[in-house]
Amino acid sequence: MVNSMTGFGQVQEKIDQTTISMEVKTVNHRFLDCAFKMPREFLVLEDEMKKKVRQYLSRGRAEIFINMTGEGISSKSIQVNWELLDQYLNALDCIKKNRPVSGDIEIEELLQLEGIFIENEEVDLDENLKEKVLSVLENVLQKVHLMRQEEGKTLKKDVLNRIDEVKRLTLQLKEQINTIQNEYRVKIKERIEEHLTDVHFDESRIVQEVAILADKADITEEITRLLSHIEQVEDAMRLSQPIGRRLDFIAQELLRETNTIGSKSNNVQISKIVVALKSEIEKIKEQVQNIE
Repeated sequence: MVNSMTGFGQVQEKIDQTTISMEVKTVNHRFLDCAFKMPREFLVLEDEMKKKVRQYLSRGRAEIFINMTGEGISSKSIQVNWELLDQYLNALDCIKKNRPVSGDIEIEELLQLEGIFIENEEVDLDENLKEKVLSVLENVLQKVHLMRQEEGKTLKKDVLNRIDEVKRLTLQLKEQINTIQNEYRVKIKERIEEHLTDVHFDESRIVQEVAILADKADITEEITRLLSHIEQVEDAMRLSQPIGRRLDFIAQELLRETNTIGSKSNNVQISKIVVALKSEIEKIKEQVQNIE
């Protein structure tokens, strides 16, 4: 199964008097990366949420947005910091004793003193509520996974169509091997005749030039590797595991072999085929970047 790394899912569910809205969207990434944007109350669930995400996703950046409306799942209480208040009052008494200051402190002034009141927040996230939140996340991830599967089918079809074109062009190159070899035979013959007319010719140089030309004339090895890489792409498409990285590597190898062939020949027909090959392989590289 070929899966895309792009997906989206959204679910809204009411839990008691609280409505939980959850949204997950995924994009391309080399590894699996999770980013949560959610109320503080759910931070204790982050590790369990990541485990849930890993059950559905192997690669990609997943952004999980959680919003909560209605009654919260936390309760707040306010306490007086008596120790700090006593310090304020004692300091005020010291000021009155040592300086010509009089008057009493009013309640409004007490309210403005920093740190007098302590706000406590208790999160009431029981096991039942935890399970419900994780269940909502699973529902969203199922939607994301389904979308990634559907887009993966489109990507698979496109890559296979393009790899068929790469195969067709490669076989065209294979048919041109004799033409290339004949061209270089003529060049080798011309080089030898050129040096033979020179009284001071260097025999070792002739051997070296012949060896270089003979090597350039042979693109059999590159074509064999191209056909092997094409077969590897076709085999990978039948696997049931994530194949994005493998396809990315194979696409790079396809491009490398094509560039080598292009550097070996000045034949116009060969150059046209190489340009077409590179164009198709570049498009394959772009597509496999989206595959999980």
